[in-house]
Amino acid sequence: MGKTNFFDFRQSIIRPRSGNGSGAPAPQPVASSSAQSPTPKKVQPLTVSQLTGMIDGALRATLPATVLVKGEVSNFKRNDSSGHVYFTLKDARACIDCVMFKTEAAALRFAVNDGLELLAEGRVAVYPQRGRYQLYVDALQPLGKGALELAFQQLRAKLEAEGLFAEGRKRPLPDYPARIVIITGTQTAALQDVFKVLRRFPWLRLFVYPVTVQGKGAAQEIAAALAHVNRRADSIGGVDLILLARGGGSLEDLWAFNEEIVARAVAASRLPVVTGIGHEIDTSIADLVADYHAHTPTEAAQVIARNWRTAGEALDAAAARLGRELRNALSDAHHRLAAVERHEAFRRPLDRVNGLRQLLDDRQRNLGLHVWARHRTAQWRVGELENRLAQVGPAFLLARFRARLGEAERELVHGATQRLLRAKDHVAKLDTRHVRLDPRHRIDQLRERLDGFEARLCCGMDILQQRRRQKVESLARFLRAVGPEEVLRRGYSITFRKKGGAVIRSAAEVRPGDKLLTRFADGEIESRASDPNQPGLFD
Repeated sequence: MGKTNFFDFRQSIIRPRSGNGSGAPAPQPVASSSAQSPTPKKVQPLTVSQLTGMIDGALRATLPATVLVKGEVSNFKRNDSSGHVYFTLKDARACIDCVMFKTEAAALRFAVNDGLELLAEGRVAVYPQRGRYQLYVDALQPLGKGALELAFQQLRAKLEAEGLFAEGRKRPLPDYPARIVIITGTQTAALQDVFKVLRRFPWLRLFVYPVTVQGKGAAQEIAAALAHVNRRADSIGGVDLILLARGGGSLEDLWAFNEEIVARAVAASRLPVVTGIGHEIDTSIADLVADYHAHTPTEAAQVIARNWRTAGEALDAAAARLGRELRNALSDAHHRLAAVERHEAFRRPLDRVNGLRQLLDDRQRNLGLHVWARHRTAQWRVGELENRLAQVGPAFLLARFRARLGEAERELVHGATQRLLRAKDHVAKLDTRHVRLDPRHRIDQLRERLDGFEARLCCGMDILQQRRRQKVESLARFLRAVGPEEVLRRGYSITFRKKGGAVIRSAAEVRPGDKLLTRFADGEIESRASDPNQPGLFD
């Protein structure tokens, strides 16, 4: 039975084998007039289920329990409700339907697409409900590259198309991070390498978040740790950045950092993420998404602490620069204060008040001239309108129409009576229209508006003049308050040189015998400077 193929079995069912066992069709008996032909043996019919079972048994007995089939994938579909996968493997001459159940499909590391050349491992069996044979696939391997490498390339292309590797979305690392969360495995060489670098800076606060870094469920645990640190960062006093570290290993050992869930957790982190995974030749998906990719855990720790090494020198330089800037600012302030003290307004404060008073008088005089000119212009326009009204007024028009009416009466003495009545009606309508459009009514309205404008203008002038006067008085009070007379009233005095009237600002400016004039708030006193080396009269 082991050497019987499917087609021989099918032939044996359709046509009985000959008695010689050669497998050739039995010869048909030749009809003879003297001998009667033998009665053929009656074949029992089979049900469809029986025939399908026999075919399935023949396939199981003929084919090995597990076969390897290579071909190109087409018509790939995944059933959303059951999770089973259906596709077709084909080559240039044939094709076979394939099914991969949910458990085996969930173990695939890569995405299966139409046109991908695969090596399928499984068994061939008959699907009775459809009456066709198909390949039940247990495992799939891509041809030409490993499953992990293909999955890595597919996920990398997908995330790169979404922009997760773009430099524009990556956050800058803090210059001086002081609170660092290290997500890695406990009792690992990677953690010891990180501690070896960061323990040189005892002021750093290090928080170790232990996770599984390889094996089943490691990716989910790493992603959950990243999300948990981002949520609870404020509860531990804040976090400056996250260090995701792991030592070297094979591609299978590092695969947790190539999972999509870890890449999206790194991208969603609001805290900067530094990765130090594997050796220098290893690059994972998490490295490409992270804000900074260090080749080893030691390098990651050195990058984090790079500015702390020179913090003392930077602080000294900043202190020196700050002191220099403060001295420059203080010197500039002294110069500006001296310039303000020498300003003309502080030496003769009343000049500004007098200038403003004179400007106020000029503005008041100009405003009066402007109002007078506008008033004269308005009067001239009113007179011009009156002259035009006298030339085209209703009396003139009425007289002209009456003359035309008399002329028409003389010309139409013999005209019809109806035409005369229509002319009279027309004259009556014209009289009514001219009464309604009398320009004198318009002149009265314009005069009322002109009177309103004049009253508003006079009121505005008074208010403006009052405000300017109050402002000048306020400035005068302010200048009196800050002027030297107020200082003299508080007990101070000013000493002048009597000859020339120059103010004496220092004792070195006075020579023996100089005549001095000292001014107080209520008067002045003359004096003469004496020689400090000459004894007094009563000494």
